[in-house]
Amino acid sequence: MASESAEAHASAEVHALAALVGERILTNVSYGDRVADLAKGQVNSYIIGWERNGGRNQIFNFEPQGGNRNKIALTSNDGKVVHVSSPDPSPGSHLKATTGGVGSVYTMVNHAPGQFKLSILSDDGTAPLYWTLNSEDQGTKLTLEHDNGSENQVWGAITPDDNN
Repeated sequence: MASESAEAHASAEVHALAALVGERILTNVSYGDRVADLAKGQVNSYIIGWERNGGRNQIFNFEPQGGNRNKIALTSNDGKVVHVSSPDPSPGSHLKATTGGVGSVYTMVNHAPGQFKLSILSDDGTAPLYWTLNSEDQGTKLTLEHDNGSENQVWGAITPDDNN
């Protein structure tokens, strides 16, 4: 069973988007008025769902790591570059932003035109876990979850200067 899950993740990568490069605002498809946000713009804070406000803490910089894989960075309110991190990826674990250039590498998996999921293998290496926003409530922490078939795991990426 463990190898079946890892094989399914590898198979999903075949359909993945080319890696994004540069700055993007991540909009959740299920909750269209929510974007990924570094809570309070502070180092070592959680990544949360928040109303788009144009702050630097909502602009994610995709750093290609080969193929459809990226490290993802953003800037805190005090100007420090932080990376999204999942040190022990397991179902229900939260995404955080840490300093020191230490960040996790996430795989982009195509969902529909202009939409994707972001995944990382679980800490035991058996199954992919996806960025998940479980509520439209402001401040909801993004978690890693197994594929639930819902659009709360699907994201769109827009450039920061896009006013749509």
